[in-house]
Amino acid sequence: MSSVKASLIAKKTGDVLLLKPKGNLVASTVDGQRASMMKALESPGKQVVLNLEAVDQIDSLGITLVLGLFKSSQKAGAVFSIEGVNPDIFRVFRLFNLPKFFSVTEAGS
Repeated sequence: MSSVKASLIAKKTGDVLLLKPKGNLVASTVDGQRASMMKALESPGKQVVLNLEAVDQIDSLGITLVLGLFKSSQKAGAVFSIEGVNPDIFRVFRLFNLPKFFSVTEAGS
């Protein structure tokens, strides 16, 4: 399966690393997103924030990517959180009980 070119904004301000993917976190995009995000996580600071405002859909591979980011952040000693989640993705995160492990904030909250 070929991957679609990923688009990611990675911005570090002080001790906060902001990751903002553009496009959906689905099978056709995850490989490219993973490579970009893991490179950005090489120096995460004290907090990693995944902003999903520009993400409309997520599938099981996208969930796996999110969990990998969480684990990598933990390993680096950084606090991981997600913000800007649309209501549909928020329901998926709740279904997988992800807010138990890290903060998830809906868009507009």
